[in-house]
Amino acid sequence: MARTKRSGYREKIIQTASRLIIDKGIADTSLADIARETGISKGTLYYYYPSKGELIFDISERHMRHITEKIFAWIEESRQGLQPEELLKVVFRTIISSETRGHIHVYLIQDALTGNPSLKQRFVQEYGHWTHLIEEGLRKINDNQEDYSSLARIILPLIDGLLVQHLLGVRGDSLDAITRYLTAARLQPQ
Repeated sequence: MARTKRSGYREKIIQTASRLIIDKGIADTSLADIARETGISKGTLYYYYPSKGELIFDISERHMRHITEKIFAWIEESRQGLQPEELLKVVFRTIISSETRGHIHVYLIQDALTGNPSLKQRFVQEYGHWTHLIEEGLRKINDNQEDYSSLARIILPLIDGLLVQHLLGVRGDSLDAITRYLTAARLQPQ
C-alpha cells in the first residue's frame, strides 16, 4: 500500500510538473508552483524530488522512454508488411501528433541547450540510441544489412524539425513529399 501511494504521488508530481512546464516553461516553473498545483506540501515534494533538476530528469527520462517506445513500435510495424512510404508517414505522424509530449520535448531541448549539462548529456546518449534504432528499422524494412546510418541521421533531426513546425502551426502538407523522397533515398544505402 505504501509503495502504491508513493508511486501515485510521484506520478501526480510528474504530471503536474509536465503541465506547468508546458504552460510556463522550465525556468519559470518552481518546485513551490508544482507543490501548490499538485496539492501537496513543499516538504512532501522535496521528499520525492530534492531538486528541480532531479524532477526534470525524471520527466526527461519518461519522455525519452516514450519516444523510444514509438521507435520500437515502428520497427515492429515494419515487420507487418506496411509499404515503406506509409510506414514513414505513420512514424512521423505518431511522433509529431502528441502536442503535450512535443511541447515537453522542445522545452527539454531548450533547457539542455541553455545550461543543463546533465540533460544535454542525456539527449546526446538518447539521440545515439534513437539513430541506431532507426537504422535497425530501415534494415528490417529493406530486409538487408546495408549501412543506413546517413539516412538515419537525416530522419532523426527531421522528426525534431517536423515536431517544431507542427507546434508552430506550420501546415504539414509536405509530409507526403518528404516520405516519398526518403523512400527513394532508402534504395541507395550509404
